[in-house]
Amino acid sequence: MKKIIAFIVLILLFLLKTEAQQTPPFSPFKGFHVGITAQVEAIGKPLFLALDNINPAPKGLWTCGWEAGMEFSYHFAKYFGISVGINYGTTVSYNCVIYQFKVIGQGDIIIPESFVPLYCLVDHEIMFPVKFEFHFPLRKNLFFAAETGIKIKGVGFLPKLSGGDDVFFSGGLSISFEYQDIFYKLKYFDYFGTRDVTKIRCEFLLGMGLYYKLRYGDLLRFTAGVNLSFKNIVEGTYSYHLSGSFGTFAVKNDFLYFQFAYIHTLNYQKAKKYLKKQGNLEGLQQGM
Repeated sequence: MKKIIAFIVLILLFLLKTEAQQTPPFSPFKGFHVGITAQVEAIGKPLFLALDNINPAPKGLWTCGWEAGMEFSYHFAKYFGISVGINYGTTVSYNCVIYQFKVIGQGDIIIPESFVPLYCLVDHEIMFPVKFEFHFPLRKNLFFAAETGIKIKGVGFLPKLSGGDDVFFSGGLSISFEYQDIFYKLKYFDYFGTRDVTKIRCEFLLGMGLYYKLRYGDLLRFTAGVNLSFKNIVEGTYSYHLSGSFGTFAVKNDFLYFQFAYIHTLNYQKAKKYLKKQGNLEGLQQGM
């Protein structure tokens, strides 16, 4: 019996020694990573509500935005990871077209009936996305990716920069005309909104895409998704001065995003040094 036990122990020791000498499996997602990200955004329309029906309410327009920053991630399981980023980019962007109508006044001055676009109002700030990630291999160097999380905005520095608790947004249109050799300029339309920058805000994000593993172990990521605000980011009023028509407007800043990221896999460098010492660097490249 003792001989059998001793024989089993020797076999186990031999197997453990053989396993220790084998090339450790390399996963590009294992451990800590650092990356750079860049994205473009298709930002949803602001909402205008007429409180007086003399003139139609302005029509909101889609606008565009961008973000760029750094990402720090840790993959704690085979298919899952978390990341924290610091980005700078568009936090508010909105525009509209307004209704330009006939003005009845001295001499029946007439402006053609049409919709006229205004200039886009934009603001930028630093923000912090926090995400939970899932990835799954599709092919040798290709992985499916999905992400969800929140984006934290308004972390206390904006009031100091703006000099108050609110950031103000205003825009408008004036008309000019000449009548009986006299030049007139009248304010035709304007809107005025405020944004409270004293509170930290969170937005929800959800996306999916693909990872591509480069030959030397780093990763490229392409994702598309949606970013949704939990409440309005800007609220205000608008008015047509010549007719007295007025209403309210609100901006949520919901958008679609398309992101590119380059991820440096710190784990690869450790694996490379280890295998170089073991004289088995080819094993790492074959595992890639």
